[in-house]
Amino acid sequence: MQTLRRLADIPDDRFKLPSYGLRGTDSVTYVHALSYGPRRLPVFQQLSSSSIDLLGKLAELDERASEALAQDATGSLTLVSLTRDRDENILIPKTTFMILLQRFGIDQRFLKHIRTNRYGLHYDWDGQRVSYYVGTALYILMWSFDRETRATRAILLSRDFISTEELGSLRRLLQLEIQRLHSPFLLAWVSLVHLSNWMDSSTYYLLTTIRQLEELTGYGPYGMGTNTKSEIPIERLTQASKNVGYVQVNLANQLRHVTIGQAIASHISSRQAKLADYAVKPFVADCQKEIEVFHATIATLERSLNDSSAYVYYLQERVKSQNTVVYALMQQTDARININLAKASKELAEAAKKDSSSMKSIAIMVCVQIPSTYHVYMRPPVKIDLNGGVSNESWNAIETS
Repeated sequence: MQTLRRLADIPDDRFKLPSYGLRGTDSVTYVHALSYGPRRLPVFQQLSSSSIDLLGKLAELDERASEALAQDATGSLTLVSLTRDRDENILIPKTTFMILLQRFGIDQRFLKHIRTNRYGLHYDWDGQRVSYYVGTALYILMWSFDRETRATRAILLSRDFISTEELGSLRRLLQLEIQRLHSPFLLAWVSLVHLSNWMDSSTYYLLTTIRQLEELTGYGPYGMGTNTKSEIPIERLTQASKNVGYVQVNLANQLRHVTIGQAIASHISSRQAKLADYAVKPFVADCQKEIEVFHATIATLERSLNDSSAYVYYLQERVKSQNTVVYALMQQTDARININLAKASKELAEAAKKDSSSMKSIAIMVCVQIPSTYHVYMRPPVKIDLNGGVSNESWNAIETS
């Protein structure tokens, strides 16, 4: 166990200080929440701090949570949201991140998953704490749950391309169910619902891209009424080929996330009969009620995931046909271009041949005119003697010419 923890680490160069050109800058956002009994509304705060002051702020929140739990609070949550760039570099100093991970009691073996950008559901028990890890294309969400104090401590590592709206929807889901802090399954359930909603919107976006491809090529359900008599420019076909590749990769990614969602749903369902692993008196009943609420929604979420899976397979067939059609159209366009080039080369050769004949005729005419010109301009000079007459030598030369 200790050997595995020592092997789990993230290289120093995977941590970078945020630059002001990125969304995160040097501001770290986090959520602090407290749940109470039925007579008091839960507390849900969205806060922010610089990375330098973050640990101090969290220490203050821990103190407040401990005081509240000692009185009438029934559970607490602290979730810190950090940003990663496209290369999975975490935009916070490594020392801060490692202290945060240790303070939150999250299993350090998850560092290996962060380093390799592991997807899926993973969890481990360590005494009275249980640690969870959920990896998706949008974020890594990991947390610990202390069954004695009912304290949930979480870190959200989002990607820089995730929209503010996506992060907002995740927080809204969390806020709606924030009173359910008696078990470690709140964040698992929230991530499952968020994943299902994201897949629906993402799949619809891929569908619109496929429809645009069908309208362009004239093949497929949305291409039947399209007039494709006019030639499609090669530039548009090249872009269409890129779009086909984009859709194919993202549809495969959708199927991977269906598997992740099914794993989360199955895990929550299987925990209902094992309350002793998560609850202590006097909160066993509260924990059981929460698991029953989560379990009641699992069947619906699983059906949604199965529907998404079936729809993705259908879209894969549609985009495969578009891949074939676009490739064939590009070949036809290349063939037309080659034919036009051959015609142009033939015309150029014929024109060059005509030019060659003309030049030959000109050369012959020039040669015909050269002898007379030669008699006029190439005769030897005539010598004149001092007496004004022509020398005999000059007369001989003139006669010879």
